[in-house]
Amino acid sequence: MPTPERLGKYRITDVLGEGAMGVVYKGFDPGIGRVVALKTIRRHLMSGADAGSAALARFRNEAQAAGRLSHPGIVAVYDFGDEGDVAYIAMEYVEGRALARVLGADLRFADDDILSLMGQLLDALGHAHANGVWHRDIKPGNLILANDGRLKIADFGIARIENAALTQVTSVVGTPGYMAPEQFLGKGIDRRADLYAAGVLLYQLLVGRPPFSGTTESLMYRVVNEPPLLPS
Repeated sequence: MPTPERLGKYRITDVLGEGAMGVVYKGFDPGIGRVVALKTIRRHLMSGADAGSAALARFRNEAQAAGRLSHPGIVAVYDFGDEGDVAYIAMEYVEGRALARVLGADLRFADDDILSLMGQLLDALGHAHANGVWHRDIKPGNLILANDGRLKIADFGIARIENAALTQVTSVVGTPGYMAPEQFLGKGIDRRADLYAAGVLLYQLLVGRPPFSGTTESLMYRVVNEPPLLPS
């Protein structure tokens, strides 16, 4: 797909990444002179099939959930719109890498750095929870480690907005290795599911691997029935 020159008022300056649903562009807001990231979803995924409807619902949910929040540890959402063949979310542009890429390079953090990262994560989650938003998919791939060492939460696509009509847009909620027992069991969940996922991340940062691994079926059994090995 050719790179557009503009999306709405935003001038496109670069391509940051591309996936099955759309492209993430680097853009520029000329009105206030701000660099932004523009996350897009292709129009053909928005109509007809159930999968397309769910994709659009998830996309809108991300804009609505993150748009309620204003915290230095959460990627800010500025705008939602559509232009031609795509819908887009304009959000804060962060110089850095996903924490998953950092961990994938076998980088081990010092204890003080782990304390700092977890403190930032829990502070940001506290803000989201206080504003009625539960992320429900905390994992290294959804956390950005900025070049200045700050941690930022991204991707609120399956977040739950308390008291909102749109609370679940997919049948599977979460990523198996970071899901709490109640998520596997299909029970009602609340903000504690985010705290469980943060605990899994803390274990991974300390030990170098998550507390449980394996297929989805084996993960489900182990998370529900087995205590993890102590990090020591």
